[in-house]
Amino acid sequence: MNNQNKKALFKTKIASDMQHNGEIVEVISFKKGKDIYCDRYCVKFNDGTINDNIMSIELDFDYKKRNKERSR
Repeated sequence: MNNQNKKALFKTKIASDMQHNGEIVEVISFKKGKDIYCDRYCVKFNDGTINDNIMSIELDFDYKKRNKERSR
């Protein structure tokens, strides 16, 4: 999976990152962990800050498809 310049919808329950909830973020890189729960992404938020410890469950790569399905 090539995540270079890929966009994703950021959703989190982690209090320190709540200010970015609902943002479409740029995925800069991906680090494979021992399983899907240990995989980590590096993302750039809209304000320019970068976080390299984002879990896969916090990112929705299919947000465009899901939004189109809801609007029918």
